[in-house]
Amino acid sequence: MTMARDVGTARVQAPEPLVVYRSVDRDGATYALSRSARDRVRAAYGGAAHLPPRVYIAHETEADYLTIHGSVRRQVALLLTGLSDDRLSTLGEVRFVDPVTEQELGR
Repeated sequence: MTMARDVGTARVQAPEPLVVYRSVDRDGATYALSRSARDRVRAAYGGAAHLPPRVYIAHETEADYLTIHGSVRRQVALLLTGLSDDRLSTLGEVRFVDPVTEQELGR
């Protein structure tokens, strides 16, 4: 869903969020950009973007996972796009989603 906001007298359409899918197993979490997010990054930045198929972050305990998940979101998005923080910011919000249920994961 896109969101519109007023800027002066013109309405500006906010871009769709970039979707990052997160799958969790007992040893860690795998993150991957959705197809549409990959396409948007390529269209905007072409060869300046390095798009690995996925990033895996291991954790030793569930407590480790719960502690680091929120704090690594921005870094995961940077790794998945190969973009600088400034360039990634131009593409709008990044949302983390369960690939099976398509439910947005907590922030």
